Amino acid sequence: MFEITVPYLLKRAAFKHPHKEAIVSEAGRWTFQQWERNSNRLAHALARLGIGQGDHVATIFLNGREVLETYLALMKLGAIIVPLNVRLAPLELRYIVDHSDATTLILDAEFEPLIRKFKDDLLKVRQFIKVGGEPAEDMTALDGSWAGESDLAPETMIRETDTAAILYTGGTTGLPKGVILSHKNCIWASVNIFTGVDIQPDYRVLMVFPLYHAAAFLLLISDLFGGCTNVTMRSFDPTRVMELIEQEKINRMTFPPTVWNFILQLPDLDRYDTASVRALSSGAESIPLETKKGLLRLFPNAGLGETYGMTESTATITTLHPRDAMNKMASVGKPFMNVEIRLVDDDDREVRQGEVGEILARGPNIMEGYYREPEATAETMRGGWLHTGDLGRLDEDGFLYIVDRKKDMIISGGENIIPREIEEVLYTHPKILEAAVIGMPDPDWGERIHAVVALKEGERMTDREVVDYCLSRIASFKKPKSVDFVERLPRSAAGKVLKRVLRDQRVESAGTRA
Repeated sequence: MFEITVPYLLKRAAFKHPHKEAIVSEAGRWTFQQWERNSNRLAHALARLGIGQGDHVATIFLNGREVLETYLALMKLGAIIVPLNVRLAPLELRYIVDHSDATTLILDAEFEPLIRKFKDDLLKVRQFIKVGGEPAEDMTALDGSWAGESDLAPETMIRETDTAAILYTGGTTGLPKGVILSHKNCIWASVNIFTGVDIQPDYRVLMVFPLYHAAAFLLLISDLFGGCTNVTMRSFDPTRVMELIEQEKINRMTFPPTVWNFILQLPDLDRYDTASVRALSSGAESIPLETKKGLLRLFPNAGLGETYGMTESTATITTLHPRDAMNKMASVGKPFMNVEIRLVDDDDREVRQGEVGEILARGPNIMEGYYREPEATAETMRGGWLHTGDLGRLDEDGFLYIVDRKKDMIISGGENIIPREIEEVLYTHPKILEAAVIGMPDPDWGERIHAVVALKEGERMTDREVVDYCLSRIASFKKPKSVDFVERLPRSAAGKVLKRVLRDQRVESAGTRA
């Protein structure tokens, strides 16, 4: 039986474009044929270490050749990738590795100090495999151990319905949820991209988004689908982005609005040659009009599109075509070819055109479910539709507009942050009676995290104490950037905190001060 899987995409690209550049990184250049053969050799080496079909393998890398070859090697064995977010705190990483039932952890050497902070607590992990760096007695060194392996693909039967990866995302409870993505989900999402946005087989695509994010993971699959060249960056640097555009003749880039703003703030932008750029895209949130105008001035040969998606939809739900970028300013476009959407009320009844409702989506790109979370899966996928938790409306032309996030998610610097996770930390402080976390507008980060805290009677705290307390327990990018102290939080008759009231009061206050 013929199965179209992610490894098949690489095999096909290597056959059709054997000598075409596939990976460009700080370490060098590799063709599709080299990528295919190297990932086959690495797969055989990993198989000798006991990794096989259905095994869950956690990985922690920055972008580059190593992670691209490792991902494909693991998928060729039928193993399931669990990418780890390098920005998370040790306790958060420990939870994900344990919850995912990973039995192997593959790490880049630079993350060895981080992993050692919780390594002894990972009772399910049988082996740690290190790429690069000095040898360690309690870790298996991978460098050079696979050069002599066969460059033929392993004889593993992988089906479209098999799981390719488990990507962790924030959940409404504050704990991350593992989104199960099958090969079928990944393939159909890449079909959505190639039929819905401007991407061509001859494009050289800049890959800056780290591959533990759904958007970057999809970018990888889409580039394989089309045979595009991946030009990778280990970490974001706006000046280096502009240099690479000029040096590598980049054709396509995707960033959240906050990152685009960092690029537009660089001095002397007109000194860079941007003529090669033909396609720009953004996600996570709508691009402000001034940002759009700045991008179109900087990249005069490029079209500017936007996409709306989430990890549960393999990053694809709707897309705004560049021709509509200016006349449908706040819209996130129309559904991708293989996606249907509905807007419903709290009883899942469809609302009328122009009315606000929760956005539902279905299609072959929608996740298989949440790992080890059957109740959350049933709730989110009730009726066969993905309930996004986002509120939107449709205009008379069928364009979708996001009007609010039902679950109060904060998007800061392109990272999705669940307020309740931070609130739960604040509630553990002995001086804090109650707390609420909201997102406030920020010119650089899109939103900043703001904590509203009510103290117990007779207690005193400073802003700095609140921030430091959070910083000692969660990742730095999740800590509050500002703090307000109040006597009590506003609540509804049902006892729920009125976050909209908190947000409106502070926005109004900021406007008054300005």
